[in-house]
Amino acid sequence: MSSKPVRKNIELHILSDATGGLASHMTHSVLTQFPKEAFRMKYHLFVRSEEDVRRHVGGLEGKTHLLLHRLLRPEHKALLRKLCAEKGIPEYDVTGGLTEFIAKNTGMEPFLDPARLHIPDEQYFRRIAAMEFTAQHDDNRRMDTLDEADIVIVGLSRVSKSPTSTWLGSMGYKVGNVAIAQETGFPKELDAVRDRTVAFTTRPRELWNIRRRRFDRFKEKISEQEIEQLPYYDLRSIVSEVSWAEKEYRARSYPIIDISGQTVEEVAARVVTLLKPDTHDILHPEFSNYDD
Repeated sequence: MSSKPVRKNIELHILSDATGGLASHMTHSVLTQFPKEAFRMKYHLFVRSEEDVRRHVGGLEGKTHLLLHRLLRPEHKALLRKLCAEKGIPEYDVTGGLTEFIAKNTGMEPFLDPARLHIPDEQYFRRIAAMEFTAQHDDNRRMDTLDEADIVIVGLSRVSKSPTSTWLGSMGYKVGNVAIAQETGFPKELDAVRDRTVAFTTRPRELWNIRRRRFDRFKEKISEQEIEQLPYYDLRSIVSEVSWAEKEYRARSYPIIDISGQTVEEVAARVVTLLKPDTHDILHPEFSNYDD
């Protein structure tokens, strides 16, 4: 591997004729392979005219800038490339090659209409409804309508149930998440959704670390000595708690996901892989083919 010094203060510009979400996601995925301290991100969104292109590119100069663009109109691409060449700014078309590839190999002409990227169609309204449902059914709320969920997540406190539910909700899945504890057991409403339920677990020490970090917010009100007396923050108690939960999951035949060291995106993909909910109009149906 090269030992070249890391360049600093590189401004990486994302220029898009829409919201920039796709270009941003692609860019951040690639940047995981480079030192994060080298880059500063800047966004130029809804660039839909030649005047917009000139205005956004006009103030950039030199090699401390890199420009990634996602523009649909060929004339806008050509103008941007011309301006960047004149200024010595490296530029890269994030999605142009894919558009040309599909057009060439299907014989179809692309619409080249930015408005088609965000159409409030049936899929859009399903996503909004799913996000509302998920927010309403967070952490044991609205248990009376839990049976309407596409996915139900069960787990102890602080095992990423809410973040994962929110992510899945934004994809169009109606999610309910249910917290369980040795003192209260499993709500009876879970019996009706057994085939849509997945259980989260994690390594006891990781759960202990997460809960201890949460304690930092309350240090002024709770002393270190007092918190050590609370089972919720005690490592030995947490070991027992996790063991109890996993035994109960197996007794109920729940699929179990160990979230230790995983991102919300990874956990969400595993949830969909295990449960295989209906994906005919979901935003990311590719998750139904996620290969573990």
